Amino acid sequence: MMNHIDMIAETGQPSSTTVTIVDPLGLHLRKGKDVVREANKYDAQITARNLSRESEVVNVKSILQLMQLQARQGHRLQLWASGPDSNKALQALKRIFETNIETNIGTME
Repeated sequence: MMNHIDMIAETGQPSSTTVTIVDPLGLHLRKGKDVVREANKYDAQITARNLSRESEVVNVKSILQLMQLQARQGHRLQLWASGPDSNKALQALKRIFETNIETNIGTME
């Protein structure tokens, strides 16, 4: 697992943003899948850390590492991205993290 310091040394100073989890279910597997899928579209190293509880810096492109953040509704996450697509990646991920999954689900019949 690449830590935040290794990422900076390898790719230069990263861009960063802070997001707040708004989904009542927190960062659950469905949301995590969407985050990982989106993160893997970009040519960027992307890491995150939960600012609301003690956590390690994790690779956002790995569902197993992302779930280690144990982020609940209201938790704040710091995201870092470095690489050619870093700004676009952070903007897209911020939208996903700050969207309630229930607003993305159609009616189930």
